[in-house]
Amino acid sequence: MTTRVMLVVPPNTIQGDSARRISEPLGVLYLAAVLEKEGYPLDVFDCTLEGYHHIVNRSEGYITYGSSNEEIQSRIRKFKPDIVGISCLFSAQEKNTLNVARLAKEVDPDIKTVIGGIHTAIYPERLLSFSCVDYLVTGEGEIRFPQLIKAIEENKEPDIDGVSYKNKNGKTIIIPATRKIEDLDSIPFPARHLVDYEGYIKIGVPFAPFPRRERVAQILTSRGCPYKCNFCSSVNYWGRKFRVRSVDNVIQEIDELVTKYNIQEIQFVDDNLTIDGKRAKELFSRMIDYDLVWCTPNGLNVNHLDGEMIDLMAKSGAYQLSVAVESGSQEILNNVIHKPIDLKKVKPIVDRAHKNRISVHGMFIVGFPGETKEQILRTLDFPKKIGFESVSFFIATPLPGSELYDECMEKGYLVDKAYKELDFEKMDFKSVNIRIPRDSKDYTIDPQELTDLVDKRTREYNEWSKKKYPEKWKEKYKLYLEKHPEGADIITGRVT
Repeated sequence: MTTRVMLVVPPNTIQGDSARRISEPLGVLYLAAVLEKEGYPLDVFDCTLEGYHHIVNRSEGYITYGSSNEEIQSRIRKFKPDIVGISCLFSAQEKNTLNVARLAKEVDPDIKTVIGGIHTAIYPERLLSFSCVDYLVTGEGEIRFPQLIKAIEENKEPDIDGVSYKNKNGKTIIIPATRKIEDLDSIPFPARHLVDYEGYIKIGVPFAPFPRRERVAQILTSRGCPYKCNFCSSVNYWGRKFRVRSVDNVIQEIDELVTKYNIQEIQFVDDNLTIDGKRAKELFSRMIDYDLVWCTPNGLNVNHLDGEMIDLMAKSGAYQLSVAVESGSQEILNNVIHKPIDLKKVKPIVDRAHKNRISVHGMFIVGFPGETKEQILRTLDFPKKIGFESVSFFIATPLPGSELYDECMEKGYLVDKAYKELDFEKMDFKSVNIRIPRDSKDYTIDPQELTDLVDKRTREYNEWSKKKYPEKWKEKYKLYLEKHPEGADIITGRVT
């Protein structure tokens, strides 16, 4: 009998004043495409889509949206999977992920549960300590999950790169992920036909939640990052080597999206879309023939932008570029964040974008250990001097797996070194998770003062931008407010 596999995107927990984003889960759909090619009976269950309007209020202003426990178990009973794979992309979703695993075991204890995502690389022992978890897949699942299924089918212990588990004696076996997919063109396109794609379109709050057109799709053209930003944890998953899909391969996916799904807007979710300038310019040049608009919600490094590239971006349909500046203090960039950005390059790039009628969204982080209030204010003041149409001011968050997390753990700036009381759900760049003693040399600002300051300055900036760019403001939020008029208050808060 062929193994039946269900892939689950669990419900999502966010602060209640945030936009409830909903877009196709590319990682899960890439994996589904590989398993479908292998011939496995599949069910892809995106709880955040199918239970989008099911909202549970949590403590301290947090909400969880997604399918209820009863709906999840009903779906499992109906499909009768042998294996349930659950995505835990970030540590903040650990509780929701473990809940799905528990629900699967309640339906049938013989179901094998597999968790994948960035969180598995950071806390393998912790995750495997839960009785509802059988296996972890760390790193790219496309090359590991099929091997794991075969091992389960043959009742063998999976001696597989990047697969961790509890053996028959109950011992935890951790096998680090060392292999990467070098030829990204070899991976089939995401299996978007296995989800209710029109459901994402109808809700209309994708990764960049304020799209210009109704029919939006996400595309990932590269993996990996060579940089060493202290707040980033995703390098644990994708690796430091920058790997790319060929331009031909990306254009083929765009063709499929346009012809099969009538897509009108692309959101590139790469961490480093323009790091290879020659490749990026070729891609934008070839996109000119398409009647598309596009944006870059994950952020670009201004060091990898130039006038020629921005001109090509405009011609190919770019309507907004998100620029990840991170700090208005060169000292913080150089000595704390370790991000190679020259602040002197920011304004010329933004001016060139504006000349091409492209809006620019600035992304900044404040509240690092030792960062002075003067440096924080310099960052909060920086965007107005540049003229960004919109900004995101984030609070430094020690994501597990990041250099910042290791520093805070070493210095005792987190709640509990044994992780027993650490609340992953609040690691959302909106909450203060770094608790520095007042007598420490790293203490510069009270946590509540920092929270209030960031909230206040965000709303002030949005009001300033609304007056300075009234037509751009209307255009940016038009579609969102048509579909979600209840979200009028959200757009003045801290969203992209």
